Amino acid sequence: MVIAFTGDPFLAKEALLQEASLRGLTRLAGQGRGLYLDPTPEALAEALRPGLFGQAGALLDLREVSEGEWKALKPLLENVPEEVAVLILDPKPTTARAAFYRTRERRDFPTPKGKDLIRHLENRAKRLGFRLTAGIAQYLASLEGDLEALERELEKLSLLDPPLTLEKVERVVALKPPVSGFDLVRAVLEGNAKEAFRRLKRLREEGEEPLRLLGAFAWQFSLLAKAWMLLEENPRPTEADLLRLEAHPYAAKRALELARGLPKATLLAGLDALVQAERRAKEGKDPWLALEGAVYALLRLAPARPA
Repeated sequence: MVIAFTGDPFLAKEALLQEASLRGLTRLAGQGRGLYLDPTPEALAEALRPGLFGQAGALLDLREVSEGEWKALKPLLENVPEEVAVLILDPKPTTARAAFYRTRERRDFPTPKGKDLIRHLENRAKRLGFRLTAGIAQYLASLEGDLEALERELEKLSLLDPPLTLEKVERVVALKPPVSGFDLVRAVLEGNAKEAFRRLKRLREEGEEPLRLLGAFAWQFSLLAKAWMLLEENPRPTEADLLRLEAHPYAAKRALELARGLPKATLLAGLDALVQAERRAKEGKDPWLALEGAVYALLRLAPARPA
């Protein structure tokens, strides 16, 4: 019996280890790559033979297996007896391996997105003995990190003294906020030139594409404009009103926070500055200079920051 675990690497690995525990296959630890058998025909053939300590079986990690190694393993896997369990970790199988799994048991675990990711984080927090508020769950879901990295951050949060606040989480979590985050926008609107250019410098050093940043910055200001217009209609918008912003709930709430009290002239001038910057960048001018020029123009519109 061959069972392949595909999809999200973290979820697939967790499910495989649970299945291995149920079948008593964790006894194979140390025979290869940790819990996994060396992906060689010799090692697999040996593992498929019943031994003195119980039934045969194997755990295989195929994430770094070449096509040549797979071709050598395939004949053995095609003839695995039904009573012998071979559990395969293969999050992103090649076309050849995916075709092989069509006639075997394949358990796929897609990476959760959007509301599913928020629900995943809330459930994982409960397993660790604490509760995530909707705002904190949305913030964590917006960060740049895979499920395993998010799990490590949840483990850290489980050690904090309650109550768990967003400010406390932001200080502790080590994952990067998304490039489209509001920190740069907030620094600009508050007239904090030092913080704004510090963030730009960090992004440049990390190899971010200036056109992508410019587009993300423009998107944030467009969202800010939508939030400003929403507040003009209803100073106390409901959760249903937030849906009209067509953005992640966390991003929508942050946009409303920034839009409150923002002068219309500042908003319109900011949007115009970003349009001009994008035009200059696309016309062949240095995109970093265009982006920095837009930030400088927006800082001039913002109120002076107290010394």
